[in-house]
Amino acid sequence: MQRLTRQRNAVFSAFSDAGRVLTAPEILAHAREIVPEISLSTVYRQVSALLADGEIAKVELPGEPARYEVACKPDEAHGHSHHDGEEADHHHHYFHCSGCGQVFLLHACPGPMDDLAPQGFQVQSHEVTLHGLCASCVGAGGKAGGHKAH
Repeated sequence: MQRLTRQRNAVFSAFSDAGRVLTAPEILAHAREIVPEISLSTVYRQVSALLADGEIAKVELPGEPARYEVACKPDEAHGHSHHDGEEADHHHHYFHCSGCGQVFLLHACPGPMDDLAPQGFQVQSHEVTLHGLCASCVGAGGKAGGHKAH
């Protein structure tokens, strides 16, 4: 495993500071609170290293920039509910705010989706993304696109 650096620590700590799924520019904003001189290219290098080490995972939503989150460890649930038969190493669902664009982790999985599939079909995996307004945007009057990331 790579030697931990101030920059790597700053990038990784952005996730615990934010407590949600982050884009590279959002990681940069948090990391600059610890290492003011850190650049976006350094953030991308550190993100690549953390991905390679399995410390973080990439979250891709259609039509959205890549986001990243702390990866679940096989021996830890990180407070998220994983169901038998589903990928216990990394299986999350998300809430995408149409107001500010932020993406939040849902606290649980709705469970097996076999009953939703047509007769005779076998569900092998599923992805759930809820869309709406986060609490901050609801409090701000719910103007979609009215303000950017907090």
